Amino acid sequence: MTTINAGGAFYRVQNSLDQNSSRVSDSMQRLASGKQNIAPGDRTASSAVAFGMKAELASLKVGIQNGTEALNAIEMITNDIAALNDMVVRLEELNALGENGFNSGADTAALEAEATKILTEFTAVQTRATWKGNAIFGGTNNVAFGRNTDAVNITLTGNGATSFSAAVTASNISTGTADVASTGLDDLKRDVDAMQITAGAFYNQVSNTIDHLSSLKAGYSLDLSSKMDVDFAGETTELAKGQILAQAGTAMLAQANAQGQGMLALIQI
Repeated sequence: MTTINAGGAFYRVQNSLDQNSSRVSDSMQRLASGKQNIAPGDRTASSAVAFGMKAELASLKVGIQNGTEALNAIEMITNDIAALNDMVVRLEELNALGENGFNSGADTAALEAEATKILTEFTAVQTRATWKGNAIFGGTNNVAFGRNTDAVNITLTGNGATSFSAAVTASNISTGTADVASTGLDDLKRDVDAMQITAGAFYNQVSNTIDHLSSLKAGYSLDLSSKMDVDFAGETTELAKGQILAQAGTAMLAQANAQGQGMLALIQI
């Protein structure tokens, strides 16, 4: 039977055109925004997972920054420890000079004066070794690396002590003794070495943690991108397909309309 709507072809083609137009519009929005999900109902479960990962990723980025600051602080303190070590070496030299039996009173006084200045500076280095007002020698500074990661408690001490308190006096050094243990220099050197080892261990611990977090951050970024970012190659293909279908649909709509015109021609006859 021949009817005015040509078997409904016109309306079906029009409906297909409308649906295709909506898909083309979605593809254009995705490509313009760079996002997969452009409507509230798009992939809601994936979006929820992605937003959780996005929060953790942000936390990881800050954690890496915190770790980097800790490395800078430890680098500073190792320079101070190296200076302390140089002072201990000089004190041992002064002690050896003090052993010289030909020293005059003036010589001994000069040795004691230098030893006094070194010991004063030794204490001063420990006092001014701070990072943003936080004590490094003997202080405990917690370095956090973001969610779901352990913090590192950085506590630098000399052989278990929070400061160097060996019984070293300038007068003992100026008179010299072959038994440096009696001057306290052995204990002082041991404490400085212990702190150097501790600082190095903390540096490695923080550095290794940062390396791990950097790898984790890269993995999270890739996973987040797969859930949130548009697949440009795939979406471009979909857009091209939709545009071709739109052209074909328009042509078919014209033909469906022509069938209706044929019905008018019959009426005119």
